[in-house]
Amino acid sequence: MPAANAASKRMLSLVLAVTLILKIVLVLYSGPSFDYQSDDREYLRSAQILLEQGTLTYNDPTRPTAFITPAYPGFLAMLIKLTGSIPTAAQAARILQAVMITAALWLLYGIGVRLFDGRTALFAVVLCSLYPPLWLISNFIFTESLFILVLFVLITVALRAEEHPTLLMAVLFGLVWAAAVYVRPTIALWPGIVLLMLAARKRVSLARLARCGLTAALVFVLCLAPWWARNYQVSGGDFIPLTRSSGNPLLLGTYPWTVPALFLDEQRTWHKTDNLWINDKEDTERAVERLKTGFHHSFWTYISWYTIGKFLLFWGDVFYWLPLPGIPLSVAIVLHELFLILGFSGIVRCRDHKAGLLISLLIYMTVLHMIYLSHSRYSLPLMPIVFLFTASEIQRLFHRTGIFTRKKVFKNDNKH
Repeated sequence: MPAANAASKRMLSLVLAVTLILKIVLVLYSGPSFDYQSDDREYLRSAQILLEQGTLTYNDPTRPTAFITPAYPGFLAMLIKLTGSIPTAAQAARILQAVMITAALWLLYGIGVRLFDGRTALFAVVLCSLYPPLWLISNFIFTESLFILVLFVLITVALRAEEHPTLLMAVLFGLVWAAAVYVRPTIALWPGIVLLMLAARKRVSLARLARCGLTAALVFVLCLAPWWARNYQVSGGDFIPLTRSSGNPLLLGTYPWTVPALFLDEQRTWHKTDNLWINDKEDTERAVERLKTGFHHSFWTYISWYTIGKFLLFWGDVFYWLPLPGIPLSVAIVLHELFLILGFSGIVRCRDHKAGLLISLLIYMTVLHMIYLSHSRYSLPLMPIVFLFTASEIQRLFHRTGIFTRKKVFKNDNKH
């Protein structure tokens, strides 16, 4: 390892260690009452019922659900069992989530070194460490922290699988792919895009790529089979490959140029029952009807909403639902917009085909949520990836002014 690279890693370790300590202090300072009184409470209740009754539920504690996947409630249930109480388990989850974000940023550094260089990778981690929403999300009992970690493991394995396309790497990729889906089902189709990109690059023979792809798919199917069997049983004979929860986000997304909070009173009139299975079906039917009517009678309003509007909401809004001590919303907004503009500029300027894997993920998740509900919470796991391009753009701008050209820390920190 070159000396400069070792120095860069020492700086990385220092940044991650300091921010992890500060995040844990924040968790202890905020206390167990720091919650949003929304999904966080539902996840904790689901975890308690899962632990006590062995049944996965959500919203309605009397019925099994396929509205969510079991990884996060299972994680919380394990903590409740170990700690003996929900408040203590929630605090333990927040601390572990701070560790997860830290581990994810370590993986981000490795991804950045592979696709850019050590300087860009380190800058990206620093930007993530300065970004308030990534502090906030580790303090919420939401799935994002766990998903960010598993997502970066999946990206790392995908990059290594391209470098070493062996059956062992294919098995590992299939396992991580399944784990990611168990945390957040929206990632399910992206590995197929990865396979197509690898085929297009022709760095791996089609025969080997086919063997590895089939192996990964087989491992994925074997891992998901228990979930499919369980869903078939609790639904009365329906095949539910991921979750049955698309109706509500599809319907919420049909209200042009607004956000769900602005028509909350109307939402309360939608459901005549507390049965999520029935509600999801009715929400889907209502959404389809609204789309047909909207595109027929207000075509330009709806077409602009399903293109420009949802894109701006997905990326332009900042996830900062509760303020952190000493960090007002205005600071989070300024940092978000600045980092985002520089990041998108870096994406546009990027000509390295190796970074195409990351860009494909950004495009895939953006398009998916433009179909359903665009939300800053859903784009948050992607922000560290954007920050790699932000760091690359900052490096380009600094290079034009001569900054860092004589910094020994990065002198020999070349691409890996």
